[in-house]
Amino acid sequence: MSSSFLEDVEFIKLIIKSREACAKGNYIKALEITEDLIFVHKEDKDSWFLHIQEGQMFLKLEDNTENPDVGFAYLLASVECFSQDVMLSRPCAMGFYNLAKQLGSVSYYKKCVEKSKQALAVTYPENTSPVARSMLQELKKDLEKEFKTLIRDVERKIAGAKTSPLNSEPKVWEPKKSLDLVKNEIQELRTYWMGLDIKIKRDFMKVSIAKLKSFVEGVYYREGRDVLEKVLTSAREDRKWTFWMCKTKCLKKLSSAEECKNHLEQQHAADFKHASKKDLVQRIGKDWARKISVGAWEPVDAVVAVEMIKNRLADVKAFAPKNGWSKEWPLAADEDRSKLLKEIKLLLVSYCDHKILPSSIREWLMRFPVQYLGKLEVSVQSLIDLHLVETPQSICFLESHELNQILDFLKTIKCKRNDGTDLVCRAVDSFLDHTRVKEKIDFDPQFSFLLLDRRLLKCKDVPFDDEGIINVFDPNVHYAKAPAHGDDIISWLTDYNSVDKIFPRPIREHNFGIWVAVLKAVQFTFRSLGTKYAKKFLVLDYDAALTVVENMCMSEDERRKNLQEDQWNRYASLLSDSCEERVSENSLSTNLFFLWAVRDVLEGASHPRFDFPDLEDCMNLIRQCKSLSDDIALKSIHHLKSVVTHKVLLLDSKILLIDNSRITLLNNLTRLSSFDNRTYILRLLKPFLLSEIVNMESKAKSDAAEAYLLLEEEKTSRSKKKKYKSNKRNSTSMSSPLDKTVDHEPSVNLEPRASSPSLKIVKEDSMELEGALSSERGRLEISSNSGIQEEATKDDPDMRNMPGEDLLLEHLESAPGEAADRYNSALDMTLKLILYLFTFLFSLISSQKHMVLQALLNIKILKEDLMHNMQPIQNHLEEQVPSAL
Repeated sequence: MSSSFLEDVEFIKLIIKSREACAKGNYIKALEITEDLIFVHKEDKDSWFLHIQEGQMFLKLEDNTENPDVGFAYLLASVECFSQDVMLSRPCAMGFYNLAKQLGSVSYYKKCVEKSKQALAVTYPENTSPVARSMLQELKKDLEKEFKTLIRDVERKIAGAKTSPLNSEPKVWEPKKSLDLVKNEIQELRTYWMGLDIKIKRDFMKVSIAKLKSFVEGVYYREGRDVLEKVLTSAREDRKWTFWMCKTKCLKKLSSAEECKNHLEQQHAADFKHASKKDLVQRIGKDWARKISVGAWEPVDAVVAVEMIKNRLADVKAFAPKNGWSKEWPLAADEDRSKLLKEIKLLLVSYCDHKILPSSIREWLMRFPVQYLGKLEVSVQSLIDLHLVETPQSICFLESHELNQILDFLKTIKCKRNDGTDLVCRAVDSFLDHTRVKEKIDFDPQFSFLLLDRRLLKCKDVPFDDEGIINVFDPNVHYAKAPAHGDDIISWLTDYNSVDKIFPRPIREHNFGIWVAVLKAVQFTFRSLGTKYAKKFLVLDYDAALTVVENMCMSEDERRKNLQEDQWNRYASLLSDSCEERVSENSLSTNLFFLWAVRDVLEGASHPRFDFPDLEDCMNLIRQCKSLSDDIALKSIHHLKSVVTHKVLLLDSKILLIDNSRITLLNNLTRLSSFDNRTYILRLLKPFLLSEIVNMESKAKSDAAEAYLLLEEEKTSRSKKKKYKSNKRNSTSMSSPLDKTVDHEPSVNLEPRASSPSLKIVKEDSMELEGALSSERGRLEISSNSGIQEEATKDDPDMRNMPGEDLLLEHLESAPGEAADRYNSALDMTLKLILYLFTFLFSLISSQKHMVLQALLNIKILKEDLMHNMQPIQNHLEEQVPSAL
């Protein structure tokens, strides 16, 4: 016995690693490890062990997702995992039950019953490893009682669905709206941007790659810079931001969506292989679809038309049909036929639109006019010469009986398949909507600048650019006539919906969970296709055996032409004898379909039966029917042939319906395989540009503050000179220093400048920094004046004995002291405010939302304290100094 991978030490280590990741809630990492192991060991006899592990991981992912569409995708993926081995029939049956309950799907309920019966009948091999045996014993517990109850419940639901549709359990999900605090606090940046010169705005769109690299290295260190350089190198070489990658273990990089789709389909999606291309069901061609839709579908007077064909064939051949329809055929005033034809047209057009009309149905439809006109002595060759077999107008020759037959069958075809494909597509959209990029990013000829999309200068709502083609432009020419309207670019800078939230990380990890889930969904549809094709081949083999039975009866008719009636063989006796011969040859496997066909014909079965009865019992039943009349036998043959034909046609339409799901899911898997390097670039570019525009605004405010301080200093200097001259003129007339009150004005205006009540992102740091500079300058001036006064006292000892000196000294010491304390407190708070502002900007750049909110809260609190504490400083000086004097 060959050893199992379950006994391999390295394999066990990986399984332990996967389970540890699962225990920590990192199901994506666990899924990645397991998927890689399946890629290597999928042909192993114990591969079911990996499939059940992976299926359970998808169930955990389903439990942990809020989006019900994504949850359904994970549930469907788990069912595909459990479908891989008959030993997993139990979890597979429960998976189908949950799918059916969510969708109200009869087909999934039927699969649930099928898998439940399979679970009851399965026998587990004894030669499995101890680990596998232990798991299988767990699966056997209470199996019989559980599934017998489940089967009864599901069969009741299926029976009830025939009279009233099953109720589904839809889950309405609304994505949570994030607190977009930043967007509400950028009005100052908008105002600043609107006031910029158009040339500055155009220059802003040219991003220096050198500066960007420096910025990235400062935030993400060398690792981030290496990723950026790799992305830029790929862009230069491929001249395209997008590429496709297979996220299985092969990790193949692909250059186009079509190449990616072919790779996924041929290498990973389909275990089912068609016998040959001719066995594939073909859709009706565009030419026939157009003929069906444009035709008038009016009933033709068949009797007159046949006379024209017989007597005026040359004239009829001269008809000039347009899109297969000729207006020169004589019409019949038959309302019933007209109504039937209109209904047939509507159904056929609908099936064409849904792409479920197979070419086999077209061929079946053409048999009716050939047979009907044949009865009116119009040869097949004449119909070919008149091109009537190439147009649906030939159906308009039929009578009501034939039209009703066609209509009754067409009504049995279903246009939709309730398999949850639409839910999986919505799940994919929910992932891709956050990563699709609208803005083009190009390069200059030297590849030293990134050139942003010109449309950002005038609007934000632009179409998605899924191709990601890179162009090379001269920036001066490219932006020369670019209009600049509005401030949407500020909204774009703070919109992080289209950027990768985790940077840097391996490309394979992007959407890995949903990618594998959709891959499993594609494999599930291929499995369904394989089942339908197998059923079709079974019916075709039965049809072939039925044809043999019919040919034997026709051969007997030919033989009877030269014999007396008493020498004729009954059809039933002839068929029974043939069965005896075939069974005696011990080739039952090759003759089983013949035995089935003969048994059903002689028993008058309503439909083909594909069972495996006891051989002796089957032969006894056939022997008992040897006396069956020929008319009954022929009638039974014709009935079964008709039923088989309809079964094949319905199977073809169902196969196309499943194939539609396969195509849709495969296209969505291809979309998920696409990666746009702009999601990396924008993750780095937006914070960099935001910091650039913040720096531009801060510098503008700093320059304005510096000019204001210089102006205030000049005003203060002039004021001091005027006061000095005035005091000198009035000093001789002063009777006492305390007789008059001296008005004291601080050299710097200490009252904070008015600001918007809402907290701004950038304006506050500039304004509070300006306030801090003013406060510090005022404090230094007060300290300097006190120093001068002390020096004067030392030089003139008489001043120590001036009247009221103690009172004056006490007031002068208390007033500046308290003011200095308040100034020191204000300065401390100002410095803290600046620190919090830098924390806020860094948090904004690194997208750490909790730090952003905390920094904004700290800034708001400190700003209020600062404004509260600075106002009393001026008031205190105005009150204390005059009273002391």
